[in-house]
Amino acid sequence: MITKPIIPVFVALPVLLIILCLYIAVILKRHTRIRYKILGVLRIVAIIFLVFLINLRIMSKRYNATVEMKNLDVLFVVDTTMSMWAEDYDGSKTRMSGVLKDTEYIIDELSGSNFGLIRFDNYAQVLCPFTQDHETVKDAFSTIKMPDRYYAKGTSLNTAYGEMKGLLESSSTKEERQTILFFISDGEITDNSALKTFKDLEPLVDAGAVLGYGTEKGGKMQAGTFYYIQDSETYKDAVSVIDEGNLKRLADDLQIDYIHMGSTANVKYLVESIKDGSSLTMEKSDSVSYEDTYFLYVIPLVILLGIEMALFIRRGHL
Repeated sequence: MITKPIIPVFVALPVLLIILCLYIAVILKRHTRIRYKILGVLRIVAIIFLVFLINLRIMSKRYNATVEMKNLDVLFVVDTTMSMWAEDYDGSKTRMSGVLKDTEYIIDELSGSNFGLIRFDNYAQVLCPFTQDHETVKDAFSTIKMPDRYYAKGTSLNTAYGEMKGLLESSSTKEERQTILFFISDGEITDNSALKTFKDLEPLVDAGAVLGYGTEKGGKMQAGTFYYIQDSETYKDAVSVIDEGNLKRLADDLQIDYIHMGSTANVKYLVESIKDGSSLTMEKSDSVSYEDTYFLYVIPLVILLGIEMALFIRRGHL
């Protein structure tokens, strides 16, 4: 079992203990028989304990559960070079914060699909091969951090080609499944390389989009709390600008949409289209799933609260 508290335990526990102590003090002051006081204390202790258990949100593990699955393999290929932390998404937020927000939306909306994740900067890395476990994919996204500026060697969109081909080919061998690709980048190429053709991958992709992040005005990249990365030639704050030309060529090679991402709303029409074009099957999940158990504690809590309410109405006081 695992717990996912609704309110943090360090907040909920002191509050519940204070309520318990105050209520017990009121009960002990009553001019009633001792057995009624004991019963009153036991009831409030039980109520507080049940509330605490519900707040803990205890979840039980389920293995190989039969779940509703979509016939989709969704592959995210994410540019994690330094420019993806430029501050020009939806105002002054970083591009990567937008990526994390938008991909979480896609994962939630296409729940029931298989998801995979590739990141690339100096080299490409498969962070998550195709899996039905959505939490694993989200955890993989959470590991993406801004690279050290001394580690960065420039950007090439070609870096991810080999890993993309491997996962796309593995998806294409599955019968009656659609392969969806989301290639995510600002399009900048800063290592003096030329963008290679991705046309050979087009037969392996059924739908998806190249998602472009950044603006023509560009954004600065924070190097620390009080300063930004500087241009090595001008010694002024470096500005990263989106290169939509590269992104559109990539989308054209793969025969998928190009979408400039200024907010999550920009990709909603495509996600809805993908959902409408998918089919559902009941399959055995190869991942661990978690099932809420809070309802086991709600019924006795409601009964106890009903008793307290009835006693309050009868007595006219706590």
